Parts: sequence; C-alpha cells; structure tokens
Amino acid sequence: MLEAIRKHAKGWLAKVILALIVITFALFGIDSYMSGDKSGGMVAEVGDVGVSREELTREIQAQSDRMRETLGPAFDPAVTETTDFRKQVLDSLIERKALLQEAQKLKFLAPDAYIASVLRQIPAFQQDGTFSQQRYEAVLRQNGRSPAQFENELRQAFMLEAITSPVSLAAFPSSTSQTQIARLVAQQREIAWADLPASTVASQVKVTPADVEHYYAANKAEFTEPEQIRAEYLVLDVASVAAGIAVSDQAVADYYAANAAQFGQPEQRNASHILIAVDKNADAAMRAKAKAKATELYRVLLKTPGRFAELARTQSQDPGSAVQDGSLGSFGRGMMVKPFEDAVFSMKPNEIRGPVESDFGYHIIRLDGIQAAQTAPLAEVRAAVVEELRKQQAQKTFAEMADSFSNLVYENAGTLQPAAAAAKLTVQQSGWMTANNAPPPFNHAALSAALFSPESIKSKQNTEATEVQPGTLMAARVIGHRPARLRSLAEVSAVIEAKLRAAQSAQLLAQKGEVTIRALAKGDEASLNWSAFRVVGRQPSAELDAAGAKAVFRVNADKLPAYTGFARPDGSYRIVRVSRVLEVPALDPMLVSSIESGVMQAQQRADMKAMIALITAVQKVEIKPNAIEGR
Repeated sequence: MLEAIRKHAKGWLAKVILALIVITFALFGIDSYMSGDKSGGMVAEVGDVGVSREELTREIQAQSDRMRETLGPAFDPAVTETTDFRKQVLDSLIERKALLQEAQKLKFLAPDAYIASVLRQIPAFQQDGTFSQQRYEAVLRQNGRSPAQFENELRQAFMLEAITSPVSLAAFPSSTSQTQIARLVAQQREIAWADLPASTVASQVKVTPADVEHYYAANKAEFTEPEQIRAEYLVLDVASVAAGIAVSDQAVADYYAANAAQFGQPEQRNASHILIAVDKNADAAMRAKAKAKATELYRVLLKTPGRFAELARTQSQDPGSAVQDGSLGSFGRGMMVKPFEDAVFSMKPNEIRGPVESDFGYHIIRLDGIQAAQTAPLAEVRAAVVEELRKQQAQKTFAEMADSFSNLVYENAGTLQPAAAAAKLTVQQSGWMTANNAPPPFNHAALSAALFSPESIKSKQNTEATEVQPGTLMAARVIGHRPARLRSLAEVSAVIEAKLRAAQSAQLLAQKGEVTIRALAKGDEASLNWSAFRVVGRQPSAELDAAGAKAVFRVNADKLPAYTGFARPDGSYRIVRVSRVLEVPALDPMLVSSIESGVMQAQQRADMKAMIALITAVQKVEIKPNAIEGR
C-alpha cells in the first residue's frame, strides 16, 4: 500500500495539472478573447466583443511558430503569408470568442473553490509539498503573468471545457461501420502498371508569349514580394550579465557553508513493514479488530524477530511490499505518510515497532538500516556554486542595467551605440526579413509591430526596449527597407512558361491516359509495357505513392481486370491494372481499435464543428473591410 502510494505520488494527477499550466502559459491570454484588445483597431466584432488587429497579428505569429516547430525544415513561411491562412486564423478567433460568450450566457463559470483547488495542485507553485503564494507569484512573474491574469485564464479554460466537452463525450462509433472500415483498410489488391512518359506528348505542348503574359496579368499576387526590412539590434539578457560577473572564493565558501544540504543526499532510511489494512472511515469495532491482530503480530515478532519476512509474506495486506518480504527500500523524509515517517525516523537499526496507526491501517515496522546524510566536497560542486551566485547577482544587476538600457535606447533614438557601450554589448545586424517570417526574436509580436510600423521604417529610429522573453530585453532599428514590389515579367517569364508547359503536359497525358483506359476496359489491349504483378495495400510504398494508392483503391473492382490511372511527380502518367482483390481472413484487433479511435475523433470533430457553427451563427459577427490584409 505505502509502496504504491510512493510510486504514484507524482502520478497522473500531477501530470495533468502540470499540462494545464503549460497549456495556459502557452495561450497568450484567453481573457483578451472576452474583452478584446483595443490597441490595434477592431478587425471584427463578435456579439458584444471585438477582435483587434493586434490580437490577430499575435495569433498569426503564434500559429506560424507552432507550424515552424512542428514541421521543421518542411515549414514554408510563404504559407503563413497567404490570405487563406490569415482568414483561417481570424475565423478561429471569432469562434473562440463566440464560444466564451455562449458559456458566459449559460453561466458555465468556475467557482473560486475550483480555482483554489487547481492552484494548490500545481507542482510548480508548491514549496515542500504545499502551495506557496510567494512561489506562485514568482513563477507567474517569470512567465509574464500576474495572478489575476492567470486565474482568469483558468476560469476561461474551464468555460471552454464546460461548453465543448458534452459534444465530445456524446460521440460514439457504430461497430458495424468500424468493421466495414477495418476490412476496407486491410484489403489488398494485385496490380500491374505501365507508364506514359511526358515525352509522348511533348510535341503537342504549345506555350506562347501571350499565354505567359496572360498568366502574369491574372496572378500578380503570386509574383509580388512582400515588404522587407533589415535591422540592427541589441540584446540584453540575464545570461550575458551573469557571464561578466566575478565571484570571489570567499563568496563561494560562504554559500557552500550556508547551503550544504543542497550539495548532497539527505539522510535515507531503509525499512520493512507488515500492514493490517482497515479503512480510515471504518467503525470502531473494525478498527479495534485490525489493531488487535497487528498487536498480536507485534508480540510474536518481539519473541521471534527472525520471522518478520515470513509474516510479511503471509500476513501483510500491502501486496506491493509483501512479495519483497515487507521491504519498502530506502526513502527520505516527505516520501511516506506522516505517522509512518515519524516512527521510522525515531527508530534504531533492527528495532521493531508497532502497531503504528495511519489512514491505511496498522503497521508493524522494522528499521533495516540508516544511510547518513552526505555532503559533496566543495571541489566537486564549485562550478555549480559559482553559477548560482552569478545567477543571483545577475538578477539584481540586470534589473539595474535594464533601466539604464531602456533610457539610453530612448534618449539616443538614432543609434544603439551608447546603450551598447554602457552595457558592454555588440550591436548586431539581421538579414532581410518580412513581417510574417521574421526569425526569433524578431517574431515577438510587439517588437515586430514596432519595427514594421511606417514610423520606424521612415525615421529609422530605435524601438523601445522590449522584453521578448523573461530576462531578455531587446531594442532594434531599421537600417534597410525594401517596399513590396511586383517582380517584372522579364524576371518571371521563364518560371511561368515552365509552369504552363508542365500543366499542359499533365493535361494532355491525362487525356491520353483516359482514352487508353477506356480502350482497355472494352478489351482493346493497347501495346503497353506492363510491369510484373505486385500485391499492394493502402499504405504508400515504393511501388505506389499516396496518389497511386488512392486511385487503385478507389476504382470499382466488381469486374476484373479494372483499370485506373494517375499523374506521377516526375510528370508521367501511370496506368494501373487491378487483377485481384485480396480480403483478410481475420481482422487485427489493433487495427480495429485504431479504426474505432479514428472514427470517434472524426465524429467528435464533425460534431464540434457543427456546434461551433451553430453558436457562431447566433452571434452577430461583423468582419471589417481589409481585416485580413497583410501589413
């Protein structure tokens, strides 16, 4: 029992709560969804609240960052600069505001007791296992939050969960549908193929200068380069301040002496127990019976202590430790329930004590050994001590330097050199960047908005010192500007011609392929060079890419052979002959389970989409003209 408690002390609840704090810190302030940020002008109104341009810009940046992190090298910044992307982000903001207003109308409000309970259970806010107001405020400060903001975010998260969870929980898949889908997914088909290369229609491809000009005139947005800037900048952070701080040997020695407990292992005790379990809410008679049994065992062990392992295996009602002859292993203070811990840490080696009462029943305890507290020598932990002292001093020094840094940046608006000299920093320069694909830390919403403002571009003066992350200040100024421009026809004509040729070739090949497939279906065997037969599944493979798998498994196989075709990435067109359909004799339970999960999620998404559409439709939504235009 105690062993199980010890193993799960940091179990699912702690992980869930920790995830909650991560999610809420990741949000840029759900409270602003309800009230609307008035700083950037409204781009939309949803019922009684608005969506500001600043909100939209922040959310676009946040979603761009998430895509960049998820996709890595495959991330294409151009995607986030499109009108469609901006429209999707604005729609999501509108939907969230509508949901929150509906939740508020239905009085889905988080009680104060709920918020207090959540806060008490978040490990990041605990000191020695209990909630610490001081630690709570410090953690929030480090994450750029105030208690009021964070608690409001918890309330809004509760509201969103309350209004959306019933829809998710109401979804259930049909077992018949699951089985049918699983059989289709597991199905295989025997195929052979023949390729029509692009060269077979090359002589028919005709692209004229007029075609190129017409495409250019109709698709100018495709050839418009967005506005770009280049900047010089300064970064003042705690790390750079710490690197310049000298720490004396005396300071190291003093800190080590005052914090010796940090540099070693506290006393550990090794104990075994026999538990006679009884519920803490049991009546007095049941508890008395359990205590009597524990007392009798204790008396037996006082006479014959060598039987402890035997009695633990046969009598203990803590299954986790009983199989280990009652052993709980080594543990320090704070790892066991208090009555048990108090007893263990007051015993002598090999002493047997009991019965000791706890919420779980009555224990007979044997102390098996003591591992004294150990402290690492100063030489081993010197680097850690120096780092900690630098960090502590850097926090104080940084606060002082930050004021001076901000003032110098403001007072010398045309240059960063005075601020750089005072803080012993080097002025750095960026490459060319657009507002929507600025690299960190230029992608910080406030800094990006300041740099790309018409005033900054025109004056080339310093931005205000901006805290781009906790403990990091940054100031920048524009040193180069390229306005948005339409690339000339001469620059892009070759690209357009190649694109038109590829499109025309693909169209001609598809037409030729379709004619050939119709002839094959009528029994007219064309002179095609068929491949060897292959058995394929729905998963893309070396023989069949995703488009091919889709075509092969979409074709009607009631009459065989069946024929289909698809365009390939290399510009050719592949004709496929399906000769057999192979059904699986028995379904894989793992596949069925996966299908069930997928169907459930798809149904939940569809139901959620319908609910959100209904709630949003009830609200009066007005999107302002030019709401989704880029900067």
